[in-house]
Amino acid sequence: MTHIIRLFYITTACFFLCINATNAQTEPIAIKIGNRSITSNELSQTYRRLLQSDSVKKDKSQEFFNNFLNYKLMVYAAQGMGKDTTKAFKEEVNSYRKELAIPYLVDKMLLEKMIQETYERMREEVRVAHIFIPVPNNASPADTMVAFDEIRTLRLRILKGEPFEQIAKNYSQDIKTAEKGGDMGFIAVLDNNYGFETASYRNPKGDISLPIHTEKGYHLVKVLEKRSSRGKVKLAHILISVSPNDKPEIIAAAKKKIDEAYEYLKKNEPFEGVCKIYSNDLNTKGKGGVLSKWFEAGTLIDEKMANAVFALNNKGDYTTPIQTSLGWHIFRLVEKKPLLKFEELSQYIKEKVTADPSRGLIIKGNLVKRLKKDNNFQESVSIKQEALDNFYKDRMGTEDYLGKTIFTINQTSSTVREFYSFVMKTQRQLAKIGALNDKSERDWYNLFVEDRNLRYEESNLELKYPEFRSEVQDFREGILQKEFLNDNIFEKSLDSLAQLRYFNQNAQNYQYTNRVLAKVVSTDRRETMEQAKASLLKAPYPMNRRFPEIYFEKDKSDFSTDAQKMLYDLTVILSKNRDYTIEITGNSDPEESETVSSQRARKIVNYLINKGISPMRILEKDDSKYKPVSKTDRSKNMRVGIKFFSNSMDDVVKRFNALKPGSLTADERFFKRGDNDFLDSINWTIGESSYEAKGRQVWVNIQKVEEPRPKTFKEARGQVIKDYQTVLFNNLINQIKAKYPVVLNQEELNRVLN
Repeated sequence: MTHIIRLFYITTACFFLCINATNAQTEPIAIKIGNRSITSNELSQTYRRLLQSDSVKKDKSQEFFNNFLNYKLMVYAAQGMGKDTTKAFKEEVNSYRKELAIPYLVDKMLLEKMIQETYERMREEVRVAHIFIPVPNNASPADTMVAFDEIRTLRLRILKGEPFEQIAKNYSQDIKTAEKGGDMGFIAVLDNNYGFETASYRNPKGDISLPIHTEKGYHLVKVLEKRSSRGKVKLAHILISVSPNDKPEIIAAAKKKIDEAYEYLKKNEPFEGVCKIYSNDLNTKGKGGVLSKWFEAGTLIDEKMANAVFALNNKGDYTTPIQTSLGWHIFRLVEKKPLLKFEELSQYIKEKVTADPSRGLIIKGNLVKRLKKDNNFQESVSIKQEALDNFYKDRMGTEDYLGKTIFTINQTSSTVREFYSFVMKTQRQLAKIGALNDKSERDWYNLFVEDRNLRYEESNLELKYPEFRSEVQDFREGILQKEFLNDNIFEKSLDSLAQLRYFNQNAQNYQYTNRVLAKVVSTDRRETMEQAKASLLKAPYPMNRRFPEIYFEKDKSDFSTDAQKMLYDLTVILSKNRDYTIEITGNSDPEESETVSSQRARKIVNYLINKGISPMRILEKDDSKYKPVSKTDRSKNMRVGIKFFSNSMDDVVKRFNALKPGSLTADERFFKRGDNDFLDSINWTIGESSYEAKGRQVWVNIQKVEEPRPKTFKEARGQVIKDYQTVLFNNLINQIKAKYPVVLNQEELNRVLN
């Protein structure tokens, strides 16, 4: 089957890179398959592109040609069977075509301009305040005008001398910023409506913007401060969670705890160790407190925090305790970097810009404006007015004006009836997702014009862009080949009786040579070997990975909030590492009841099983009250301990090599001669042997020796399937060639391939 897989991937590359001939009548023919022709140009361009991408080597030209020919044979055979006419096939191609069309339905010049503009804005940090008057999504034109008049009046009052901050406190309906005089702090680029952001970056310091309309309502923006970008920081933190609304004694206890952590840091205790003991952030404390994302000043919780972390200059520096809305933090600088170059950021900015709704509306509007010009959009003003005048009127459906042409796109007509149908259909779709809001008849008409222009452009992409036509065609052929292979090879090869027949007919090809079942371990030092042998004695193997103990209240087995978070993390670890098993040990304090320790362990076991973890991966123990860890703080005895083991030797190897790369290698399986140099150098007899070779300590434990013998069907099945698929493939190609005779123009083939 290796040949089939290689063929599939090579031909997949072919059909994506292949460029179709545009004028087959005048080009030399290289290949004829049945009544179809492949030009020298098509073959040549495919071959040259694959050479340039290193998918094909010059000395493998014949292999390329064979794969190319077989690919085309399968495509034509699939078309001859009508596989390109099924509903499922058409839906898959249409879905791909829509995705492929997206970059062609964008105003590329405006998009590039916005990308550059966004980068320039990233070079600067802007602190703004705003006054906000909301406008509901379904607001009537009259309600919208009321909000506009209110925001305009407030602006006039400010211009006449009333303080912006006081107006914001009294009238702004943004509850987060109103009490601060509208101060939003430093904003991040791409985090706000484009119009709002533009006013923030273009207006000089101290200026009051004109009313800005966003999807939420109207805003007045005042620029408070501008400065150069400080770049980005990657941080680690120690967090003591506490809410500003908690009781004073809880807040005081949190402050005391963060101060304790800070004192340890000042005594040069490792940040990671202090974090593991003190931090409440379960997602980061096991990773030294490192936060996953990079932060700009505008994306941090507040300006106080931003100033503190950006004042850190050297890796490893940390702040004094800082209070935020989440609690008390100590931040440590992991890395700091300035704004990246445009070339490094442009793709990221492009993705963000195209995903931004406010920018998307502008880009789409410009595109439609250009399309109307390019595609000869002609509008009947009188019929448009008639359609708008009758928009809200009851209709029988037989009115004359419904059949009138409201506009044409390259002489393709759209009628008043189609306009009304578009509105009704769109309203139903929006109502289903709860997104329907009131629009004027002119808004609906503009949406209809936009929709029809974009649809027309999309339907004609193949005519305007040869590369688009080629990519769609290549995808069509690729899907046909994939389905043809699946129906005629992959599914047939899964027939167990056919596999068994093939195995019996070719049993001589499936033989075991002399082999041994052995465990082979090598280390760089004798001391490491002793440790490794103890760890690798028997699966499951013990691991150094630690998991925090889970604590309970006295005589209780219920999970606290922290325990629930820890168990969720434990489930994630076990789900990601399928070779892991765990030992869960219940413990109790001597003053607790006899059964509570086993109840605690049992509840955790049941939790994991209910989350899909196999019971076979869980060992349950009960140490009862016989292993207390503290006589003074008895709450530490009310616990469940968790130990990790692994059924994979690789996990043990990783543990050793994490401290010193290359210190340990280990493998356990059936070996044949030539598989392992250490095994090849000793006699194959059952038992253990230790020796030194190639500067390493070696330990070999041979558990079983097998003489050469035939494989059973079960043992050979994987290879049988691959070989059977190859036979099916070769037979299939011969059948297609018989139905679609191949005629080669050898002179053209030599010219193209040589």
